Amino acid sequence: MKERPILFSGPMVKAILEGRKTQTRRVLKPQPPNIKGQQVWPNKNGDWSYWIDGSFWQDVKCFYGVPGNRLWVRETFAKNIPWCPHGLTYRVDHIDARGDGPAHPIKWRPSIFMPRWASRITLEITGIRVERVQDISDDDAKAEGIMELGVVDRGGYRSGFADLWDSINAKQGFGWEQNPWVWVIEFKVS
Repeated sequence: MKERPILFSGPMVKAILEGRKTQTRRVLKPQPPNIKGQQVWPNKNGDWSYWIDGSFWQDVKCFYGVPGNRLWVRETFAKNIPWCPHGLTYRVDHIDARGDGPAHPIKWRPSIFMPRWASRITLEITGIRVERVQDISDDDAKAEGIMELGVVDRGGYRSGFADLWDSINAKQGFGWEQNPWVWVIEFKVS
């Protein structure tokens, strides 16, 4: 069984801890060429394939692994905090009034720098598929951890997910309107 790191923002870590997030979508890189009727499908090796020009296909491996592999969550954290268990605290659930003030400043470390030993959340991959980001259903958007704020301001979970997707991916050219191919990774906390 392989283990790999995966980054999540504070709100998504909170959604995982609350049991609201059981899926994540990540941009498939490189993107298959944009061909009308483009198909991406699983092959016998556990990889994914897509047609290049109608005459041959390209195999793509999912960086995150295959069902049964594990992902350890990287999140913003601080270490060497004397009043916290094991000297660690996590930004998403930090509520200690003694921290972050001038008398007790906390030096938060970005999630990208979290070592494996500091991770408190391990996810087991239960399923992987490939789809266009706009193919997400309302139920899948809810499984992405989108909260029910009047069903996301009456636009539905899918609309809320589209806004979240753009806030993370539009700057890199993979916005909702570009409808990129994505890995859909389903998981459970293990």
